[in-house]
Parts: sequence; structure tokens; C-alpha cells
Amino acid sequence: MKVSIVMCAYNVAPYIDRAIQSVLHQTYTDWELIISDDKSTDETVAILEKYLSDSRIKLYRHDNNVGYVANKNRAFNYATGELLTQLDSDDTSTPDRIALQVAAFQNNPDIKICGSNYTIIDTEDRILETKSYNKDFLVTELALEYPFWYPGLMFRRELLTEFGNFSEYFNGIYGDDHFWTMRVNTRYPIYFIKKALYGYRINPHSLTNVLDKPRKLIAQDIIKELYRQLKETKTDWLSEDNEAGMKAYEDSLYQDKALMAERYRIWAAKAIDKGNWQQAWSLLKSCLKTGKAGAMGYRTLFYYLKRRYLQTN
Repeated sequence: MKVSIVMCAYNVAPYIDRAIQSVLHQTYTDWELIISDDKSTDETVAILEKYLSDSRIKLYRHDNNVGYVANKNRAFNYATGELLTQLDSDDTSTPDRIALQVAAFQNNPDIKICGSNYTIIDTEDRILETKSYNKDFLVTELALEYPFWYPGLMFRRELLTEFGNFSEYFNGIYGDDHFWTMRVNTRYPIYFIKKALYGYRINPHSLTNVLDKPRKLIAQDIIKELYRQLKETKTDWLSEDNEAGMKAYEDSLYQDKALMAERYRIWAAKAIDKGNWQQAWSLLKSCLKTGKAGAMGYRTLFYYLKRRYLQTN
């Protein structure tokens, strides 16, 4: 069974070499690596070009930056394998990842989608966390927290035909893969491999760690509402092309002062951890202005003052 591995790239020169090497070291060899570069401005493309002598590796370059979700959808359209998966360009896979996932499909012909346990790694490949499971199992219920990391999912090609591409409603934020997975999970169980096969890197410059768009403040709340709709009705606003309903819901979130205070606080804490003092202070001020900061808001303010002015860890 041929496997298409999709990799979206944008300014990931410090990490993409390690990502590609983890594909080259796979024990399963019937794969193609589809790399879609979203007009990187660093050395990413130069690093990629040295791998193109391997006919299994294909590089597609965009003339303009289209955003992560649109880039991913283009990449999947280039794929030719029976089984499809991803590897984010700053992440890694264990050498047996593809082999074990393919085996899950071969041993369970009715399974359409398969995930695995994963490790959380830092910028130097040190393992920060790995969850422990006693056995493989089927995920049969929708979840706000799944045991796998979404890019590590492998699935049969027909799921893209049945459920379509990843929703570009999420372009610029995050949650597209969680939403797509929930939709699949309303109809099909997800086979889960207990072994940690995917390495998710905590990259301070990644999509989920940089607050460059206000909508990221409420991305998790958008997912939570779509989860509620799918759980209760088996459908949702986005599947029904009701973006007006979705945007009205977003507006209601922005009006919820207590919720927004907590969202500002969470992202302020992230900015503090990265030493982004200007953004942290801006977010803390927004948190306090809601009038709903509460004890946690003031604790985070104290944390900011300690880290910035007392240089404590």
C-alpha cells in the first residue's frame, strides 16, 4: 500500500531537515513525501532542494503565501497514495511509524483512519512528555481531547472524498484538523496505536504558539461549539455552509468579558514564557480592562513582573 506523506513548509529552516530525515529512515519504503512550500523567505527551500534527487520526494512551491490550511489542502490534492498522512515540518516520526500504521490497516480491513500515541519534544529533540497506554484500542466517541496528535493520523483516501478537505474557515488560526477528525469520528471509529510514533515539537514560532491574529484567542471555543453541535445533532454550522451562524457565535464570544479575560490571560502567559514582553503587557492590559481578570489574572500579572524585572525562572 502506497503512503502519501504531506508536509507543509513555511520558514522552518531550523527543523525541516530533521523532519525529512525521519521520513528517509522509515522501515516502510513504499511512500511519497509531498512537500508544499508556502513561499518561505528563509533557507527552507535551499534545504529542501538537496533531497530532490530521491524520486519519492516532491516539492511544490507557491508564488504567494496562501496560509496553512489552504497549503495543506493543495498538498493533499497532489498525493497519489492509497493511504494519506501528514508530518508537520517541525515534527518527527519514529522509524517504524509508517510500517505500524500500514499494518493496522492491513490487519483491520474495515478501519478507515488510524492514529497513535505521541511524544512532546523540545527544539533540541529532548522528550518532554509521553503518555502511557496498555493496549491499542478504538476511539468510538467524539472528543475535545483525543489521545493522538492530528498530523499523525493516517487515513484511507476515500475519506477526503467523503468529508472533503480541511475547512479554510480555520485559516490563520488552528483547529481545522480537530474539526475534520470529529466529523470523521461521527461515522467511523479511529484505530489507536499505543506506541508513541509521532514527535510533536514545542516550537515557539509555530502556528499554535504565536498570537498574530485575534481569532486565535477564541479558537478553542470555536472547536468546543462545533463539538457540541456534532455531539447533539451529528452536523454543524460549517458542514452546512452556515458561516453567518459561526461568525455570530464568534461575536458573542468577544462580548463575554469573563471568557475573554481568561483568553487574554492564557496568551499573556505564553508570551511571558517566550520573553515577548510587549505582547504580554498588551494582553495583560486587555485582560484587566475587562473587569473580570480575577485572581488568576493578577497572578499572571505578578508572574510577568517577576520574569521581566526580577529575571526569575
